Amino acid sequence: MYNACDLPRPVVRDSKSNVSTYSELDWVYRVREELDEALAAETWADKGEEIADAITVCVSWLESLGFTEHARIELFRKVNAKNQARGYMEEK
Repeated sequence: MYNACDLPRPVVRDSKSNVSTYSELDWVYRVREELDEALAAETWADKGEEIADAITVCVSWLESLGFTEHARIELFRKVNAKNQARGYMEEK
């Protein structure tokens, strides 16, 4: 069974600064950087790790916009429901 510790956790710092100082372009750059690393990765495990890093950056960005963990869960439920209604996901 999964718990909250298994979910992507937002970061508060990176190697350069506190993420609270990031502009929207900084966030876009960080996501793109991780996706570029995923494209360059040579193994599926490395690709998976870089994609997970990109997800963590996105979760951190949501946190910086004021989305608490609870709000992020509700947001993902809404997005999943929308995607399922569009036929993008398998039925449960």
